[in-house]
Amino acid sequence: MKDINELNERMNSNEEIIDNLVKKATELEKQIAKATEINIPDYSSVLDTIIREIRELKLVTKQDQQLVLLNAVKTKLDDQPKQSRQIRFLLFPETNQGQYYKIVFGRLIPWGLVFLVATYIFITGYKAIEIYRNNDSVNQSMHYHRAWLYLQQHAKKKMLNAMDDAYKKTDE
Repeated sequence: MKDINELNERMNSNEEIIDNLVKKATELEKQIAKATEINIPDYSSVLDTIIREIRELKLVTKQDQQLVLLNAVKTKLDDQPKQSRQIRFLLFPETNQGQYYKIVFGRLIPWGLVFLVATYIFITGYKAIEIYRNNDSVNQSMHYHRAWLYLQQHAKKKMLNAMDDAYKKTDE
C-alpha cells in the first residue's frame, strides 16, 4: 500500500507541474497577443532597398579592387625586363655529349665522307662521258674534213665543181 501512496503523491506533484506549465504558456500567449496589437510599421521594402544598395556597393568595390589588382599586375609585368630572342648555333651540345660524339663521329662523318666521294665519282664520271662523246664527234668531223681535203686535192675540175655546189647547198 505504501507503494501506491507514493505513486499517488508523485502523480499529484506531476499534475501541479503540468498546471504550472499550462499557466506559463497561457501568459506567454497573452504577451504575444499584446505584442501583435502594437502597431509596428512595415519596413521590409525599405530594408530590401537598403540590402540591394549594399550588394551593389559590394559589387562596385569588388570590381574596383579587381581593377586595381589588374593594374598592379600590368605595371609589374611592364616593369619586368623584356626577354630578347636568342639565336645560338651550338657546335657541341650542352648535354648528352657522349651520345652526340657517338652519332657524329661514329655515323655522320663516315657517311658524309661516303656521300662526298660518291658525289665526286658521279660528277667525274659524267664529265668523262661528256668529254668522250665530244672527242668522238670531233674525231668524226676531223675524218670528214680530211676526206674532203683529200678529194679536193686529187679531184678533177668537174668533180671540184660538184664539190663546191654540194658545199654551198649544205652551208645554208
